[in-house]
Amino acid sequence: MGQFRSLTGTALLALATIGSGAASAQTTVTMWTFLDPLRTSPREIALKQMIEGFEKANPSIKIKVEPQDFAQMPPRFFLGHGTGQNPDIVWIDAKNLGGLLQSGAATDLQQALVSKWPAGQREDFFVGAGWDAAKQGNKLHALPLFHGASVIYYRKDLLREAGIDPASLKSWDAIAEAAKKLTKTKDGRTDVWGFGMPLAPTKTESTPLLIGMIDAGGQIFNGCKANFATPAGVRGLNFTASLITQHKVTPQEALAQHVDDITDQFTAGRYAMAITANLRFSAVARAAAFGGSNIGVLPWPTWTGQGTGPMPVSGWWVAMWNKSPRQAEAGKFVEYMTGAEGVKLWSTVGGQVPTRKSVLAEPVFKEPQNEWIQTMVAAWSARSWIEPTECNTRTMQAALNEAVHRVVLQNANPMDALKEAERKFNDAQ
Repeated sequence: MGQFRSLTGTALLALATIGSGAASAQTTVTMWTFLDPLRTSPREIALKQMIEGFEKANPSIKIKVEPQDFAQMPPRFFLGHGTGQNPDIVWIDAKNLGGLLQSGAATDLQQALVSKWPAGQREDFFVGAGWDAAKQGNKLHALPLFHGASVIYYRKDLLREAGIDPASLKSWDAIAEAAKKLTKTKDGRTDVWGFGMPLAPTKTESTPLLIGMIDAGGQIFNGCKANFATPAGVRGLNFTASLITQHKVTPQEALAQHVDDITDQFTAGRYAMAITANLRFSAVARAAAFGGSNIGVLPWPTWTGQGTGPMPVSGWWVAMWNKSPRQAEAGKFVEYMTGAEGVKLWSTVGGQVPTRKSVLAEPVFKEPQNEWIQTMVAAWSARSWIEPTECNTRTMQAALNEAVHRVVLQNANPMDALKEAERKFNDAQ
């Protein structure tokens, strides 16, 4: 009996050792992102489901998410390249793609992944500017996760009550006139403002100044030097300031409001139209006090009312650290996130515009609640614009917003304000 127990104990020890070896064979891939899969925003739920699906299909790989501040994450990754403290995978926004290329920290995904794809997979990504944004010669340093843009949100119910057809808002003058009708004042107090803009120098989005300057033919960069002080720049600056000073459809408090403030004010019903990111659509719809079905998105207007204005291409890309000892495992998850299954989750659960034509063609994206997605696709297809990724453009919109401040608060000469914006931007290069 004692011998049986001894043999049993030996067998159990052997099994435990085998089990321990199996557990240690699991590879943990670390990823930095601004999302937290333990939270409940649509994109975070999508990420959680993505990780669960991937780990089920790849039981030897575990994905460990280390949530980061979205603004500090890319610079931390660039610095970490030298210290060896980087994750295997990192998310990079449009303004930091140039920094990624310059840092030398990213794996060449063309060689590691894309060159092994079946024919036609590359062409499935429909936003060409988004794909090319992370290219450097024959190298590809990041893959698109989901694309974003600053857009004009509007309330369908308020436009309907005011007798305004959203399809008629094709020019900046039409936007200003509609905003006047939509601004509601009672007993000397404005309950609803016609047009909200994030004009603070932090957490910025595009404004009529930038979009109007590009639309007017302004060549806003010479290499990586700003070229804001032009007639096109003056036109855009004067119009943006006039929404506060002349048309009185934007409160002066907007000068201190960043994009989170404007978004919160829109969902609370304080703005009839407002600029924020299309990436936030599902979260905005869910939070809207007036009901998510009442939210629409406009393509950017033009000065002439012909065609559509330039639609920025921003959003998030995913890169791999080229010193990671877990390149193969990290590459599998990167391909999963950017593949058809991942893109479908980002879209149907996370509320993002699909990056792939094959996913976009699915019937769900033709349904009325996804009308805004068709608006985005049409606008990007007609006229897209991306900041030069080889430059440090993180301070561009902040400098332009400060020019608006000087014109509104100090009655500064618009050309002088734009020259100062140029100087500040160029000094930051």
